Amino acid sequence: MTDVKICGISNADDYQICRAAGARWIGMVNYPGSSRHLDCTALAALAAAIDQLPAEKPSNKMAAGPQRVLLTVDQHTDQLAPLVRAARPDLLQLHGRETVDEAAAIKAAFGLPIIKMVPVASGADIAACATWDGVADWLIFDAKTEQGTQPGGTGHSFDWTLLSSYHGRTPWMLAGGLTASTVRRAVEISGAGAVDVSSGVESKPGKKDENKIHAFISAAQIG
Repeated sequence: MTDVKICGISNADDYQICRAAGARWIGMVNYPGSSRHLDCTALAALAAAIDQLPAEKPSNKMAAGPQRVLLTVDQHTDQLAPLVRAARPDLLQLHGRETVDEAAAIKAAFGLPIIKMVPVASGADIAACATWDGVADWLIFDAKTEQGTQPGGTGHSFDWTLLSSYHGRTPWMLAGGLTASTVRRAVEISGAGAVDVSSGVESKPGKKDENKIHAFISAAQIG
């Protein structure tokens, strides 16, 4: 079974859709350059709304709900502190150019698992990932973008066969240009045990689509 992360949700309705569809994680984005950006106030409001949702029936495997992931880009510990207090995440996703040492300091400061995004354009990008072993709890392999542009959620993919060169110990997710029509093939080619999607389940930038979320998770998990 392939685990799924739906990134860039902005309201409790989206969370409920992801929970009903069987997502393992949802992503809350704090990055002003993104159409999915949530500031500190919006993060707090979303976290509070999620916490007030009624629990699913106990027989539902996602009864506890998807885990919350706070995505930030190149934020230092002091900048992250108010965001973490607002979002109350289960994991932190570092989606910029954070170094191993910076990630280790963030992990120590907040005591939360770290997901590190690795931009990929060639096998060398993947081969260098062993440095994250023991620091990152998960890696996300996403398509490399030009410096100064949005670092993810762009709908671009990369050569999935490159992932055969990854030999690190850290578990990983595949991201970049995935949709309900491509995710099963992406999993088969890459061997991914988990996938991350944002624009591929939207009707327009920043607007999640219920039917696309259900179709994507079904395709990822069942084929």
